[in-house]
Amino acid sequence: MDDRTAIFLGALAGAVAGGCLGYLFFTEEGRQLREDLEPRLAELLTEVNKTRTIVTDAGKAIADVRPFAR
Repeated sequence: MDDRTAIFLGALAGAVAGGCLGYLFFTEEGRQLREDLEPRLAELLTEVNKTRTIVTDAGKAIADVRPFAR
């Protein structure tokens, strides 16, 4: 990818991101969407943290058992 293409794609991505943020923060529909998504995002973060804890605990358990596997 040459420099012009990278600059164009970066500018396009910035314009799309700016448009999305403008919609979310400067329109009534965007405010309502944010209010609807907030509890779902909180639930998602809770589940991600639970999963992270499970994976960490499983890794510790494997590390504890590994010396006895030989």
